[in-house]
Amino acid sequence: MSNGQLPERPSLEFLKKLAKERLHLLRRADPKAKLATALLTLAREYGFSSWRALRAHIEERQRERVAEFLEACRDGHEHVVQTLLAREPDLARARDAHRSTGLHAAAARGHHDIVSLLLRHGADPNARDAGDNASPLHFAAGGGHVDVVRVLLDAGADVHGHGDVHESDVIGWATALGRPSDLRWNVLPLLLERGARHHIFSAIATGAVDLIRSLVEDNPDALDRRMSRFEHGQTPLHFVISRQRHDILDLLIEVGADLEARDLSGRTPLEAAMMRGDKEAMQRLHEAGAQAPRVQSAADFTARMAAMAKSVTKGVPMIYVPDVARALDWYVSIGFKELNRFDDDGLVNFGMVAFGNAELMLNMHGRPAPHDVSLWFYTDQVDALYEVLKSRRIEVAQSELAGRVSDQPAIEFEQDIEDMFYGARQFCIRDLNGYQLYFIGDRD
Repeated sequence: MSNGQLPERPSLEFLKKLAKERLHLLRRADPKAKLATALLTLAREYGFSSWRALRAHIEERQRERVAEFLEACRDGHEHVVQTLLAREPDLARARDAHRSTGLHAAAARGHHDIVSLLLRHGADPNARDAGDNASPLHFAAGGGHVDVVRVLLDAGADVHGHGDVHESDVIGWATALGRPSDLRWNVLPLLLERGARHHIFSAIATGAVDLIRSLVEDNPDALDRRMSRFEHGQTPLHFVISRQRHDILDLLIEVGADLEARDLSGRTPLEAAMMRGDKEAMQRLHEAGAQAPRVQSAADFTARMAAMAKSVTKGVPMIYVPDVARALDWYVSIGFKELNRFDDDGLVNFGMVAFGNAELMLNMHGRPAPHDVSLWFYTDQVDALYEVLKSRRIEVAQSELAGRVSDQPAIEFEQDIEDMFYGARQFCIRDLNGYQLYFIGDRD
């Protein structure tokens, strides 16, 4: 443990320099003295058993200061940011364990004054984080913070931003990621004015039919471009189906998009339309020659679902709350047990508590939703269960394509089956009242 002699903000570089000076003195008495001896001597002077222990202590203190700084940037506490920068100017370029900087944190939340302050103190507008390989401009554009976008561009931020893990560039973050309602119309003109160029997905997202045609005429390979694995490797056809733009669907069919290309879930565009229950898209793709998918017969649907029911080990409700951390603390205060919490960039947006054998999940709305409760069913047969429910969805869709009225209720898939970053594999359907039913299992 330290004996308190270290300065408030100790520097490893300074201590290493000091150790080299000590080594010079030691070698006057012993020419064979090693740097390790000087480092150990210095560490013991500060009350540590080894240089390694001293270094670990200083690095932990540095991590705490960086975490405090990024939290202030994220939460918009400009006075705190100013105070910390006055004490330690290097914080303007410091990174946390995720390689995020204060500029990332402030830009994502739209704190224009803090972004400007950080840039004046030497923050790098093109720093990339570890998780998304994204710059502060990616986050500002994706959040629709036009004033922040402008000040970052004025400071030299790369308007293109190629190489992010979503393979979408800055313009894609402003247009093509998320739901149609997430499109940042306020940011787009500024990006284009500063030199950004549309790709096929951003053009589709904006509904610019003439632009899409021009992009394909200039580069037919644009039709083969894929979204990243985080967007299931969608082709332009898959993407336009997700946006329900039938006019653009007709255009892509006309200019030669591959009707049988499969996304990373193995679905063709027609199957994707079937899973969404998009009758108009189904009909247009079918008439263009798309092949209907083959699925296992759903004739024994009831028996197969009965078998799947045996694999479900528990059901857990999830309620949506405005402040997950506060809700977790409240439940614990009345005797519940906290099972876990998930922190994303300093914001607790998921948690789980238990009371006896009963469990409850708490989540934070990312956007307004019609219901404040979803139901989660845990199973060790999540893929098999998905295939059973998928067979019903495809069977009903095939009846619709043939002009028949199915006597079976349709199943609306809210989320196709996928591996999640938190280690689970899951999919989601909606019941007739709009409630989300999640089925979740372990990834293989």
